[in-house]
Amino acid sequence: MNKKTLLLVALILVVTLVYYLWPKSNEADVSSDKTLVAPPVSLQTQEASTVVPKKKIKEDGSEPSEDPYANEAIRAQLLQVADLYAEASKYPHTSQPIRNPDLARDPKPFEETEVDTPFPLEDQDQPIRLLAAVDRYQYFLGDSITARLHVVGAPADTFVQAKATISGSQGDTPLTATLNPDDETLTSFTSSFDTRVAPRGMLSNEMMLKLQVEIGDETLFTTVPFRYAEAAAQLIAVPYARQEADNLAITLQYSVFQAGYYFVRAILEDARTGQPLLQLQGESRLNQGNSTLQLNAHISALRAMGSEGPYVLRSVQTHRGAEVGETYDVPASTSQARFSVPGFPFEQYDDIPYQDDQAAERLEFLESFGAQDRETVEPTQ
Repeated sequence: MNKKTLLLVALILVVTLVYYLWPKSNEADVSSDKTLVAPPVSLQTQEASTVVPKKKIKEDGSEPSEDPYANEAIRAQLLQVADLYAEASKYPHTSQPIRNPDLARDPKPFEETEVDTPFPLEDQDQPIRLLAAVDRYQYFLGDSITARLHVVGAPADTFVQAKATISGSQGDTPLTATLNPDDETLTSFTSSFDTRVAPRGMLSNEMMLKLQVEIGDETLFTTVPFRYAEAAAQLIAVPYARQEADNLAITLQYSVFQAGYYFVRAILEDARTGQPLLQLQGESRLNQGNSTLQLNAHISALRAMGSEGPYVLRSVQTHRGAEVGETYDVPASTSQARFSVPGFPFEQYDDIPYQDDQAAERLEFLESFGAQDRETVEPTQ
């Protein structure tokens, strides 16, 4: 044979050997026509393959304990809530003792509505402040509105003047006035508005006092929101109060203009000392015309505050709840701020401790939940 023939035979032998000796398993790996199905995994295999996170180990080799303080804080809060609820549940929710007299304080005129607005100016180190207010938040049909303005931080040699306008959802009303200065410093101003002269269609539930204040070359603006309504009813008297079983029953007489379901809350205070004693609540459906609603002061709450009377009923707030299709609750007015209420010796009441089974169940849940949280994580020694 010549060299060309030998080379050709050798090449054929090499190709044949490569074909037969190449591993067949690679075909399954590269084939795109075959689907690989994982073998079934037994429960033992699953458990063995579950990854368990390792616990963090301190540098000294010990396992760190869970932070007990976070749980202790939560437990303390739960137990504090339970203590407060336990105290409140000793008395009806409609007759609760007032432990903090500051919470029962009536706001002074202008205090409830005052708006403090600062105006930084380039040529002054301190901003000019406008303290604007009206004498109360809720007004009724025909009431007079008194506005007050204090200007703080204005330069002493600068002329100040202020203009006020009553505005509502229908826009500005004709009730506009220039505020009169109270003293020669021109820093305090007042003015009054008679709502009887305003068109009733322009007076809405949500109103505001718009103030324009000119201080030298600067013109500043601020607003004070308030409410205005035609009263749904008027509290005209507390005609009588009497001892009934374990309650001092206080009857409130209303002149009702809109029939509906009414809610009332008031403060009962000691007539001699002026100490606020109880926060009272009541509710009832009232018919148009003369109607009455009753507040009950429970003997357990009266005894806890240590006053047999006589009393004064004050801070009476009444409103008619909005019914289907209505947007707002409608407030009721009062003919006077304070009403006299007679008292009776504690011995005349039925001395029956107040019990509320549902409140007791809630209290038990709170206490057990707090104790359970304490037992879950104990502080390490």
